[in-house]
Amino acid sequence: MNTERTIILENVAEQPIGLKDTLQRTYRLGVGAKIRISEVSLQDILDYPASKVIFAEGLVKVRNISAKTLYNMGLTEKEIAKFAEITEEENVVVITEKPYDEVVEEEEEIIPVEKPVAKPATATKTTAKKPAAKKSTGKKSTTKKSSK
Repeated sequence: MNTERTIILENVAEQPIGLKDTLQRTYRLGVGAKIRISEVSLQDILDYPASKVIFAEGLVKVRNISAKTLYNMGLTEKEIAKFAEITEEENVVVITEKPYDEVVEEEEEIIPVEKPVAKPATATKTTAKKPAAKKSTGKKSTTKKSSK
């Protein structure tokens, strides 16, 4: 099962669009928004009747997928022409990122910072601690007086 997110859905309408699939997942697309989904998710969206109507009205376009793949999903040639923007080559477009330029690290001169000299400690008045009062840990005993 192909679950790579390689297919792009683009909202070409002048209003936000909400798509739903057969698993009751919701895909919300703002004006001009694009999202990446997998082939399986696209098939689930196209199987949901209300979402298929949105595609049929031309409000959403599918990009980065071949016509053969859409045909294997059960779409007719008319639907494929209306739903997707297929390139003449009918190949999946692979998006590659340009490699970043190498970062050249410059050596920085480290200047040691002298710590300020501590002043000698001066005699301060110390307060003697008073010993804490001892608390009795014994239990109070009650004696029972017997009457004779």
